[in-house]
Amino acid sequence: MASAFGWFGPLIDLSAASFHIGDFVQLLVFVHRSFPVQCKSSKRGRDLTRTDIEVGDDTTTYFVVSLWQKHMASAVAAGDVVLLQNLKVAKYGGVVEARTVQWSSLLRLVHPYQSLLSNAVDELITGCRVGTTTKDKLRKVIKWVQQSRSTICNINLQSNKQIELLPRNWTVLEEEKPRDCFSLMEVSQLTASCKAIVCASIGEIVPLLTSRTVGDTKKEKIFISRRAYRAENNNLVDDLICTGCHLCGSPLDLKFEQNANQLMCWKNSSRLHSICSIYRPFMLYVWDESDYMPILVKNRAAEILFGNIKAGKVYSTYREQMRNQNLEVGKSLQLEEKHLPDKFNFYRVWLILLKMLLKQGKNGPLKFEIIVDPGLDIENGKFEMVSATMPCFGTK
Repeated sequence: MASAFGWFGPLIDLSAASFHIGDFVQLLVFVHRSFPVQCKSSKRGRDLTRTDIEVGDDTTTYFVVSLWQKHMASAVAAGDVVLLQNLKVAKYGGVVEARTVQWSSLLRLVHPYQSLLSNAVDELITGCRVGTTTKDKLRKVIKWVQQSRSTICNINLQSNKQIELLPRNWTVLEEEKPRDCFSLMEVSQLTASCKAIVCASIGEIVPLLTSRTVGDTKKEKIFISRRAYRAENNNLVDDLICTGCHLCGSPLDLKFEQNANQLMCWKNSSRLHSICSIYRPFMLYVWDESDYMPILVKNRAAEILFGNIKAGKVYSTYREQMRNQNLEVGKSLQLEEKHLPDKFNFYRVWLILLKMLLKQGKNGPLKFEIIVDPGLDIENGKFEMVSATMPCFGTK
């Protein structure tokens, strides 16, 4: 179908959207409903709200369009027939959708919904100042809505009745309450996906497989507890910190990772990774009197475990400390004479916390919140840590 305007891309049917992935198009559609979606900005990390609208035309009943501009979201309502200009078609997780960009626009052609049901097609089209191709498409969409409104519309409005307030057209997902488990044995026997809370003691930290550990024949180098108390540099920072996405926790340093990294971030609406220094995923071995269990720990959970110290702060102060150790003695003496205040050394604090956590048999239990997914392997997150807190045991 030819373009109706001198804009970017042609006016297309929704059924042809899969042939225009990555292209700019125009869409003339009927709006079923709209609902807000909370998300985070990949650049600044702040909360944003976009509006997703569920639309349809005479070729495809349901299709999703994401509106990122507030003025466009406020201008559209369920039951409208709109012309969306300069949308970009994309495919995420096998689903084709369209989204607005900075130069996108929205033109409302038919409003309110009662006129769509009561007026004739020609009467509705006459007042629209659009081109011939767009009018032809508009005619098809109006006929489709009028003929199929009993099956495609959830908007119960009559031309001889007043407009009623529509109920909320989205569902608020209530977070499932975690299950309190008495032991690790009980957690290991769970057969359904859920969150569990259990008290257990930390036994060991083992980084996931990297090129450094693949060729390492000395088993003691795999276990962090056997290296944390050594005076020499044991590459603890390099083994536990890497470059990756702080949203999904995926490592992105291809130099070390052997497994294929995810190309998209499923925790970001733009599907783009937010790159910075993160804690490399590792297995945290915990135990109690009934059993021991390896738990997958990713970046955000690792930050909680290490006293809310971010990996970037640890890495930057570690690199600065390494540079200072290589300074000449004369320069070090000059710094001492000037009595310059030292910057807060996050690396030293992190190392102290790491050593304290790994004092096997000398620490009390922590209260862990764990996501249980029986369908996954251990290393892929069958048991994944969400948070860890100090338990509070009541006294009579």
